Amino acid sequence: MKYLILFLFASSICAFAQTTWDFETTAQDTGWTVFTPTADTFSVVPNPDMSGLNTTAHVAKFTITNGTGVNPWEGVFNTHVTPFVVTAQNCKPTILVYKDTTSRVDFKIEGTGWNSGDTFDSNTVANKWQMVTYDFTAYIGKTITTITIIPDFGHESTRDYSSTSYFDLITFVPTVVPVELVSFTGAAIGNRVELNWSTATEVNNSGFEVQRSSDNLHFAKVGFVQGHGTVTQINKYSFTDQNVSGSLYYRLKQVDLDGSFKYSKVVEVKVTSPLSFALNQNYPNPFNPATTISYSIPEKSFVTVKVYDVLGNEVASLVNGEMEAGEHTINFNASNLSSGIYYYRITDGNNVATKKLMLLK
Repeated sequence: MKYLILFLFASSICAFAQTTWDFETTAQDTGWTVFTPTADTFSVVPNPDMSGLNTTAHVAKFTITNGTGVNPWEGVFNTHVTPFVVTAQNCKPTILVYKDTTSRVDFKIEGTGWNSGDTFDSNTVANKWQMVTYDFTAYIGKTITTITIIPDFGHESTRDYSSTSYFDLITFVPTVVPVELVSFTGAAIGNRVELNWSTATEVNNSGFEVQRSSDNLHFAKVGFVQGHGTVTQINKYSFTDQNVSGSLYYRLKQVDLDGSFKYSKVVEVKVTSPLSFALNQNYPNPFNPATTISYSIPEKSFVTVKVYDVLGNEVASLVNGEMEAGEHTINFNASNLSSGIYYYRITDGNNVATKKLMLLK
């Protein structure tokens, strides 16, 4: 099996040191040294696949050129890192991995006089970015000085070790959701609410759970909007909450890929009460030969408006289809009907109303 070793050394200790390697800055691009065999290479290169989870521009590339059936200790080390203490907030590090095979990825942490031993997670799809996560809860309080990554732990000796692995966002940071939300607004449009928000940057963003409340105390999920994973450019999002009324409160629950989350600020939106179901009296009435019939419906629905004689026979069908919420007007021409009393009826699936009209010729 092959070993990718990242040795991290420095001279001082910081309990909440910023220990994330994204290979986008000069300090993280330099200082890496390959050791045995010398044919192996480590470099910072353009991201091989920006269509998936990882959309950062540059990543670390480790190429093994050793061939089949041997197990030398291969890797790189870096001396440009400050040691840090494992805490309850940073004890579950993550790594983005892109490999030419599926296998267990071994991750070890160690310090003076101690080491964690082999700890595993696996990438399950080849040639695709995936996040692997490790749990070092048992080592809270320990100071880390060395980190080891073994990319193909557990392969048989017959594996061809002339392989390439990419790594990015090696992350030991307090467990917070690294998404910078720069705006969140809501507006009432008719009987719906339009929510809009944007982010300046995103790291490992699964998405946004949209929550609504009528009292600003008890919130419930009304939808989910997919995030963009890891990006460094502005992204805009929107969500429409249909058929609502009154004073409403909205917030976003931003969820990380590892399940971590945080809430946005709350925005209040006042929605004017929607129109009620109503059938108005025709005008003019009596009429000859035309009259106007108007009605309103509170939401989009399938509507029928029909005219009947006094015996209950249908004599005209004025509406028979899906109609938008709001007020509607129909011009009814009865030139083909005899003088007399008629009834017009509206149905919208849940409601029925009937009124009388009089045709005088």
